Parts: sequence; structure tokens; C-alpha cells
Amino acid sequence: MKKITYINQGDLLIFKAADDKYKVLLCTSTSKEKSPQNFSFAALTYDNEDKPTVEDILRSDFWGIGNTKNDYFKYSDIELNQMWNIHPETKPYFLGSYRLIIWRKDFMKFRDNFEIIGNLKIVDNLDNNGNGGMNASDWNLIKDFFTTKINSVLPERGQKTFKLKAIIKE
Repeated sequence: MKKITYINQGDLLIFKAADDKYKVLLCTSTSKEKSPQNFSFAALTYDNEDKPTVEDILRSDFWGIGNTKNDYFKYSDIELNQMWNIHPETKPYFLGSYRLIIWRKDFMKFRDNFEIIGNLKIVDNLDNNGNGGMNASDWNLIKDFFTTKINSVLPERGQKTFKLKAIIKE
């Protein structure tokens, strides 16, 4: 496996969690301009013993919210129409992701647990249009969270799952 040296928006990072199943993080944004640098990720619902392909991941969902309407981080009309075509129940609101923040200095300590398998062109500001987040800069937290807590903690925080294709740029 190739060592990860940088991460970009849209990168798909796969890893095996504590249950020995593959899980996926989607990079929604990066802060590389000044120190300390960090990466924001959306948690995806892929949960399988088989290593995923990009096509497998495109059939999964992401954790987030569909009830924000942010004047600072607007989507284009094309992006909104795509979201609303796939999730009409959210109209007139925006989709946003629950943000998992990993600080670069911490990520470098456990980067060998991840593999980048592709990159998707996603909408900008997905994490800025979400309404929550958490620091995920610890490998043990990540591998345990995706195994035992994600399906209880995120709904308790008002998060739901949405089709990943709703936020892909065409």
C-alpha cells in the first residue's frame, strides 16, 4: 500500500475498523494554507468485509443533515436541483455533512491504516452546510466509532443518511 502524503477534497479513504470490515471516509475539505493543517471528512455507510471499489462507494450514503439554508455557503442551482431530485424531502434546504476533523499531525501517526482508492468531484462546502462535527484525530476512536457507535451517536445528534450521488458534481 502506498503511503499517503497528502489528501485532497473528494479523496476516498478506506480502512478496516475494529470489526474487520471496510469503512470509508470522504474528504469534504482541507485546511492546508496555515498551520495547524487539518482535513474534514464525511462518514460513509459502506460496511463490508470486501474491499470497496469506487462504484461500490457510489452506491453508499453519507451522514449529514438536510435542514440548513446557509447564505454564506450556497450551492449552485444545478447542485441544488440534483440534491432535490434525489432527496425531494429536503427542498428548499441544503444537504450538509457531519464533519469528522482529523489534524494532519495526528493523521500522519496512523496514516498507514488508510488507503486512498479514488477521488470524487463533490460539491464545495458540504461540511460547512452541516450542523455538527467531532475531532476524530485518534486511530482507536475512528476504528471503534465506525464499529459500535456511528449508528447510535449520529442519529442522537440529528444526523441522517443521504445518497452520496446527491452531492457528486457531474
